Amino acid sequence: MCVVRGMLYWGRSPQCSKTSEVAMWQGLVAEAQPEFRDAMRTLLESTTRTMIASIGALYAVWHVVAVLSWPVQLGGQVWLTSLVLGSASALALVQIRRRLLLAQAVWLAGLAGTISVALLAFRQPQLAYIYALLPLAAVVLIGYRAGLAMLVVVAAIVWAMGLGGDAPLPADGMLAIPVAGAVAWLLGWASSHTLATVTQWSLFSFRQSQESLAVAQEQRGQLSHMLKDLDQAYYRLERANAALVAARKRAEDAERFKAEFVTNISHELRTPLNLIVGFSEVMMTAPQSYQDVPLPGIYRRDMNAIYRSAQHLLSLVDDVLDMARIESGKIALAREQVDLGALASEALETMRDYIRAKGLALEVEIEAGLPPFWIDRVRVRQVLLNLLVNATRFTQRGAIGLQISREGDMVVVRVRDTGTGIPEPDLPKVFEAFRTTEQPMSEWHSGTGLGLPISKQFIELHQGKMGVASVLGEGSTFWFTLPCARQPQPEAVRSQAGRWVPVVPLGASEKIVVVVHDDAQVAALLQRHLDGYRVLAAPSLAEGAAMAAELHAIALVTDSSAPAPAPGLAVPHIQCPLPSSHQAALLFGARDMLVKPVSRERLLAALATIDAPIRRMLVVDDDPDMARLVQRMLATLPQPPACLVAHNGAEALALLQENEVDLVLMDLAMPGMNGHELLEQLGGRAGPARPPVIIISGQDQGYSAGRLAGQLALHQPQGWRLGQLIAGVGALLATISLGWGQEEPAAPARAAAPSAR
Repeated sequence: MCVVRGMLYWGRSPQCSKTSEVAMWQGLVAEAQPEFRDAMRTLLESTTRTMIASIGALYAVWHVVAVLSWPVQLGGQVWLTSLVLGSASALALVQIRRRLLLAQAVWLAGLAGTISVALLAFRQPQLAYIYALLPLAAVVLIGYRAGLAMLVVVAAIVWAMGLGGDAPLPADGMLAIPVAGAVAWLLGWASSHTLATVTQWSLFSFRQSQESLAVAQEQRGQLSHMLKDLDQAYYRLERANAALVAARKRAEDAERFKAEFVTNISHELRTPLNLIVGFSEVMMTAPQSYQDVPLPGIYRRDMNAIYRSAQHLLSLVDDVLDMARIESGKIALAREQVDLGALASEALETMRDYIRAKGLALEVEIEAGLPPFWIDRVRVRQVLLNLLVNATRFTQRGAIGLQISREGDMVVVRVRDTGTGIPEPDLPKVFEAFRTTEQPMSEWHSGTGLGLPISKQFIELHQGKMGVASVLGEGSTFWFTLPCARQPQPEAVRSQAGRWVPVVPLGASEKIVVVVHDDAQVAALLQRHLDGYRVLAAPSLAEGAAMAAELHAIALVTDSSAPAPAPGLAVPHIQCPLPSSHQAALLFGARDMLVKPVSRERLLAALATIDAPIRRMLVVDDDPDMARLVQRMLATLPQPPACLVAHNGAEALALLQENEVDLVLMDLAMPGMNGHELLEQLGGRAGPARPPVIIISGQDQGYSAGRLAGQLALHQPQGWRLGQLIAGVGALLATISLGWGQEEPAAPARAAAPSAR
């Protein structure tokens, strides 16, 4: 059996017990799995009982026949053999449950004894051949080794009887009977070997299936654990998605609140700025509006400072509002060629009265021969003013100094003071947002901690640096650097008509973009957000094409509604929808839209678009000073129109029912009936009953918000190289893929139709 196991388990060295070396079937039982072991033992016990019962039944039949047929001759001998066989069978049946191998051995021994007793008792030589069946029975019951042992026992019995001479053996029995037993053993071995092999294979397959089942159960457990982990991960993912949805909603709400804040703050800032800029401009440019009352020179200088400061504040407000509406993600610089010394002198002129009022001396040292700088005039002026204001604010006595000098390829601007100074632990904090020093604010000014961080960002956008050096009790020195712009001196650029010379000379290496639009604010809007480009405006397509060709512009930009330029244009042509106040006005059902603050020239230009003469006009604004400003701006006209004033939409409708007007000049944000509702009411009128409307608003609605309908087309006269084409397509895809998969909320209905609210 060990040989068979060796064939089944290649490479293994199975350990066969002593019992299994003799009892093949019990060895299989011992090697079987626990769940099979009892079943196989029961099967062996049942087989043993069956064989004992079968042999016993056959013998019982022979016993009955012998007793009935030959009662005298065989009666006593038959009972003797029956006693031997019955005793062995009974003893074997008793031992089967406890010791199966012993029971099998006892029964086989009983068979051998029964044959021997019968041979001696009946003196029939033919009975000796029954010995040959004992090895077969041993093989069937126990195994081939037990059968071989039984063959030896049979041969020994036969030879012992033959040598003794008393047993009635056949003449050739000493040889024939062992040979017959060997043949029977071979037959038993052949049959049992096949059966044992099949059984071994079955056990092996079962063991393999058990191992596979164990592996499968383990994998199932792992899979179940994994599924549980996946369920937990899915639950966490759902929670994360819910959190993301909530965060997105909060972000959208914050964006909406920001947009509403921008809209409201736009109106709140532009309305007072409109009055400041408007009145100061009229005082400076049209003093005759005040019935020839002369303005003293000292007031004119102060009024000029007010006008410049208001314009500066207006430019900052425009940048803040545009950044909130346009998805640029950064502050773009409108670079131009600037004389830094003149810009510093302008900032000092603004601060001179403030410095003089505090009794401080002003020391200025500007190096001569500084080159022109390619910087953003508004941003650098803001930085200078912020540093000068801070220096003056924290200085109670002494002097304020401004020094500009060139060091290598950089220029260094230093603003020093003799004020309180900054404690050394606070120096790293001065450029942090919403941080101020531990020193209390002076009575002259209060701060929010935003000026220096914003100034530092502006300087870094110019590839410069900003720093501070301070000694507590002695003063501070704030400095920043700017790279020197090595721009070649530009040549004079003039057309035959002499109308295309820019206010600031153009550098030969500038990237110039010509925008064709009748609204000059469109070019100003693009200039604020196209960093590194000079945007020039042209009122017509012909002038724009000629300007682009003469200035060697890199592109000509026209509105999508404009006609295509004439063939032969050598400059790349970009055609796209351009935002303008005129388009916004048309959406509201008005003739034009003026964004506060409104200059006198812009107002007169808008009035010039009205075909009919304007004898009476209605000004609708919740600010009473607005009507006075409009009247002041129109006072210089040869025949200024009469002005009716209404402070909300309801008053305007009442005046329109009682009076005929040639023009309505109105604001949008008003208490009660606002401008949108008034436009809706006016939209119901037809023909002459509806006067033209010009909107004057600080909210700038529809100018750059929402989506602009139209196509974006780029025409390259020289054709496209493959690399250029791929780069262009990639840039477009990168632009349109921002926020991919998210639908943008629809624009407000009131910006979509003239009759909307």
